Order: sequence, then C-alpha cells, then structure tokens
Amino acid sequence: MSPQKRKAVAAGKASPPLTNAQDDNGRVVWVVALGCAVRLCILVLFSDIVARYLSDQVELSTPVTSYKRLREGLFLSANQIPPFDGGIFHQSPLLLLMFGVLHRLPEFFTDLVYVAADGLVALMLARIAASRRARDKNGSPLVPGEIAFSCGPSIVATLYLFNPLTLGTVLAKSTIVFSHLAIAAALCAAVDGRPVVATVWSAVATHLSVYPAMLLAPIALVPPASAAYEQNRRSGRLAKRIATTVAVFALAFGAMHFLFVAFYGIQYFTATFDFVLRVADLQPNVGLFWYFFIEIFDEFRMFFFVVFQLTALAFAVPVAWRFRSDPLFAATILIGIISALKSYPSWGDLSLFLGLLPIFEELFKYMQYTFLSTNLLLYGIGLAPVFWHLWIEQGSGNANFFYAATLVYVFGQITLLFDLGSAMLRRELDIHHPETRTRPVIQD
Repeated sequence: MSPQKRKAVAAGKASPPLTNAQDDNGRVVWVVALGCAVRLCILVLFSDIVARYLSDQVELSTPVTSYKRLREGLFLSANQIPPFDGGIFHQSPLLLLMFGVLHRLPEFFTDLVYVAADGLVALMLARIAASRRARDKNGSPLVPGEIAFSCGPSIVATLYLFNPLTLGTVLAKSTIVFSHLAIAAALCAAVDGRPVVATVWSAVATHLSVYPAMLLAPIALVPPASAAYEQNRRSGRLAKRIATTVAVFALAFGAMHFLFVAFYGIQYFTATFDFVLRVADLQPNVGLFWYFFIEIFDEFRMFFFVVFQLTALAFAVPVAWRFRSDPLFAATILIGIISALKSYPSWGDLSLFLGLLPIFEELFKYMQYTFLSTNLLLYGIGLAPVFWHLWIEQGSGNANFFYAATLVYVFGQITLLFDLGSAMLRRELDIHHPETRTRPVIQD
C-alpha cells in the first residue's frame, strides 16, 4: 500500500472519535438550550403560580438560600442600611454584589441569571463527564474483561437539567444555584488538572455556602498533570502540593473576607458563617438539626452544636485520603455528605449529588441497595410536602410528622452514600485482585 493510501486510511480511522466528540458537544448544547428554555418559559409564563407555591417551600428554600431574604438584603443595602444588622439576611455579600444592579431591572433579568447559572452547571457537569471518559480511554485501570464505562456528557446534562429537584430549585430561585455553580467550576478545573483555579473556586463556594470548604481535601490531592502524577508521588511532592492548595485557599478566602469586612463590617461574618454553624434560625427544613435543637435543653446546645457540625466536617480528610486515587469520586462523596448533614439543607443539595452520579456508571453494577435507597428518597421527598400541609395548613398533624419524613429522606441519602462507597471499594478490589471477583466479601 502506498504511503498516501496509508495516510488516508489512518485519517479515516482517526476521524470517527473527533466526529463523536463533535456530536456529543452538539447534543450537550441542544440539551442545555432546551433545559434553559423550559425554565425561562415557566418563570415568565407562570410567575404567579411559582411565587405562590414554590418560593416559600421549606424543602426548596432555607434561611440561607431564600430569594425573599436576598431581596430584603438588597433593599436594605440600596437604602444605606447595613443588611446584616436586621437579623433577616444571612447570605454571602457576593450575592449582594452580584444582584446589586439586577434588582433595579425587571424581574426577567433575574430569571435569566438563575437560568444561565443552572445551564452553566449542566455544561460543567458535561465537561467533567467528557474529561473522565477521555481518561478512561487513555488507560484507566479496568476490571479484567470489562469495557470502558462512561456516561455520555449529553446524558449527564439531561439527567441534571430535567431532574425535578433541580427544576424546583431554580424555579424557587434558591441561591444554592450559585453555590452549585462555584462547586461545579471547582470540580471542572480539578479534572482539567488546574488545582489552583479549582482552589479559588472552592473558596468562592465556601463564601457562598460554608460547607464546600470540605472539598479542599480532594482538590489538594489533584495532580497538576496526569502524566507527572506518579513522578510527583515518588518524589515526595504531595506534601508541597497540599501546602500550596491550603495557601491558595487561605489567600483567596482571606482576600474576600477582608474586602467584605471593609464594605459591611465584621457583622457580615456573624450573620453568615457564625449563623450557619450555630444554627441560629430553627426554621424547619429537610435536615436533622432544627427539630433536635428545638427540643434540646439550652445548657447542652453548644456541646451538640459542635458534635453535629463535626459529624459532617470530620469526613473530609478520611474520605479524600481513602479515595485519593480518584479525587473526583471523593469530592462526589463529600458533596453527598454535605447534602445529608449540613445545618440548612434543601432538595437542591441532593440534585447536585445526583447529577454527579451518572459519571460513575461503572459502579452501578456493584451497588446492592439501589432499590432501598431509591424508595427511601422517593418516600421522603413525596411525604415531606404532605406532612407539612397537614402540620402547618390544616393543623391535623404536628412537627413529628414532617421530621419523620426528613429522617427517611436523610436515611435514603446515607444509604446511597454507603452503597456508592462500598461499590468503589469492591471495584478496586476486583481491579487489583481479579482472583477474588467471584468470592463474597466477608468482614470478621
């Protein structure tokens, strides 16, 4: 065969992957455009219904993510009144700066910002899925006889955008959307081998929602370039990389902190970080804190505040270190832990965790409690609005009804997290010890 024909054959063999990538990108764009159009149409055409039935739902909005409280803070700030002095506004000053101009414009522009933010989250999740698929095709370790698993970027974007929890969160205009945007940007930069950019985005996410500080642990384990990863490990540069990540995070977080202190005074810190960690507002939500701290005696409150907060925060380093070979998976587990154990959770927190799950398609066959966790989540999500209606609107129920639904909801998340972590451990065992594939795992 002539050299020209060989080049032509080689080019013909090399062109399908490029075409597939272009097709994937095109499908992602169409999916995101459709998802954004659906959101914008609902917000514009059914604004009254959305405001009446979704804006005040405690499952979708909390004291630290409520759009109504954000508007109150914007009104106070516009009238030269310190927004953090009134005990109403407890969200990041970043949101005041972002919406400082928008609140003077027609509501349509605010709707557009929310929809665009959610669309960007979907695009970044698709980018993460594409990066992981490229990694799998470039020699990622597989179980013997297993084909490379990778959920298409368009599928990941579709499952995120058309998840009812995601849709409800955007329609309620919960500001957790912007925290998701910062988290997704951090993860996207991390999988692209840019840990410094990922660290800066994690600092932004921490200012928006406190708990994303936990993601600093897996981000610190992300190598700057996959090719140099083993060399960095052998040369003992892991400690240097961790120290650099912590220093960049401290610098970015500190710069924003001093900027906000200059603008709003130290009261902003008390009204945001301290408010979240002390659980100062016991408004009901889909978490574990509110009911427990309503019932607890005052002299024990500080002790249990520390215990409850450490329960969530203590997972960061152990989870990141155990799954250090796959920092993206460690970050996904931590996002699920945040969703289940944070002080002011909402359904929007779960939507981001569920949006990341399809990226780990190879683990699904190892999961043993999918039916149980799915039913627990469905029961918790379905019963919470019913029990809230019985308790608050009809008066035929009480707080125990609603809290029971939240317990089922949280237990479903914990079951899913346990199942997902066990699936990863079992798959690692099958990769490194293929002879154990047909043996059950028994712990003494």
